Amino acid sequence: MIRGVILHATLYPTCLSLTKQKMYRNYFKLVIILLPFCLVSCKKESTSVSEAIIGTWELRTEYSGWVPAKSFAPGNGNYMKFSKATYQIDTNHVLLKSGSYSIVKEKFNLTGKIGNRIIYNGEEYGNRTFVDVVHDSLTLSEDAADGGGALYIRVQ
Repeated sequence: MIRGVILHATLYPTCLSLTKQKMYRNYFKLVIILLPFCLVSCKKESTSVSEAIIGTWELRTEYSGWVPAKSFAPGNGNYMKFSKATYQIDTNHVLLKSGSYSIVKEKFNLTGKIGNRIIYNGEEYGNRTFVDVVHDSLTLSEDAADGGGALYIRVQ
C-alpha cells in the first residue's frame, strides 16, 4: 500500500504537467480557430468625413455663444458645396468664397476630444473649425468658448 502511494505521488506531477500541456494545446487551437472570425467581424462600415462631405449643403441653423440660434427656411440661398478637394460658399445665391480644403484629425482645445478639423485654403493658423457629417446633416463648430457653429442639410 505504501509502495502504491509513493508510486502515485511520484507520477502525479507528471500527469499534472501532461494535463496542463493538453489544456494549453486545446486553448491554442481554440484561439487559432476563433481569430479569423474576430478579424473578419471587425470591419469598419462607416465612411470617412472626407467622403461624406462631398455634395451641396444648405444652411438651416446658425448658432453663437452670444446670440440665440437663427433658423433658415429651405431655399434660403446659403449653400456650401464640396467636391473631393474644393469648396464654394454661396450666400444669398452669390459666391462668397471658394478654394481648396482638407480635413485632418485634431484635438479640440475646449474638450480634448479628437475631431475632424476642416482647413480652408491651407490656412492652418486661422479659426479652428471642426466638421461632422451624420446622415444628411453637416455640422460646423468653432473651437472657442463663445464660438459659433452651423447646421447644414444635404440638398444634393
